[in-house]
Amino acid sequence: MQFALPEALWLVWLLPLLGLVLVVTRRRARARVRSFAGNALSDRMANSVSPTRRAWRATLRLVALALLLIAAARPQWGASEVEIEQKGIDIVVALDISRSMMADDVKPSRLTRAKVEIQALVESLRGDRVGLVFFAGAAFPQCPLTVDYPAARLFLAQADPSMISAQGTDLAAALETSLELLGDGDSTHKVILLVTDGEDFSERLDEVRAELQRRGVLLFAVGMGTPEGAPIPVFDDAGARQGFFRDEAGQVVVSRLEEAPLLELVRAANGVYIRTGAAGIDLDRLRSELSSLEGRTFAARRVTSYQERYAWPLGAGLLLLLFEGFLHDRRRNS
Repeated sequence: MQFALPEALWLVWLLPLLGLVLVVTRRRARARVRSFAGNALSDRMANSVSPTRRAWRATLRLVALALLLIAAARPQWGASEVEIEQKGIDIVVALDISRSMMADDVKPSRLTRAKVEIQALVESLRGDRVGLVFFAGAAFPQCPLTVDYPAARLFLAQADPSMISAQGTDLAAALETSLELLGDGDSTHKVILLVTDGEDFSERLDEVRAELQRRGVLLFAVGMGTPEGAPIPVFDDAGARQGFFRDEAGQVVVSRLEEAPLLELVRAANGVYIRTGAAGIDLDRLRSELSSLEGRTFAARRVTSYQERYAWPLGAGLLLLLFEGFLHDRRRNS
């Protein structure tokens, strides 16, 4: 036998102390009555109560409380072995953390909104492995494929343009790094979720597009931003806005959502393109698309399963409390 919540059993050791407190309290109450009513009247009142029945009632209460505490500890016995399979798909989220993702045409900014939406997606996963790739003018894997969703969300929360010194947006590097993270093998359960504003300065996009098509990896592209765009804010070390990014001619640079390269990519990969609206990423559509994919079994393991038996002490404790309620401690009049 074992207990699922053994810490609840520590409270059982308090029951003798509770019994002692009840005895001391009863004696003090009797002494107060004697000092107020006098010996004759207090003896007459005491004779109307059966000490034996009163002791039995107190004992039943303590035993019932002990049984309820044992039930709270969830006793388990009757073991059996079951096989648990870990099944799902592999999802690599390639997140653009270039300076242009700080534009606020999607509130509060493209990058902040993307992080919030991806975290919500990760929280809804059940058994799928997720990995992270951050990119700008270069790309690097931030989190390997894992089912440790809290760890993935922690890595995601750290995403910031300062993590990559090479600015710009290299979609080819992002996709190449994502493919490396996914590894070789059957691609029917592998997905790349590319989250970017679409501005691409790479010269190898045609090669990567052909590689996606050859390997059959499914691509979901999420366009962050609006076609009208917004200027790119510049911040100091303390995080205070200092103005907007300017080109060599001193003109404020307006970053716009570039959908053309993203649409070409998803067509080559037989994927899906989703534009971010005022309400954010269409997570319902994204979840629906992901749930329609056939997962594979990552691992299978045998675990010992115990039957829950808390109902026995729970039922016994409640019956004792019920019986104690019908047990009177007053003597019958002769």
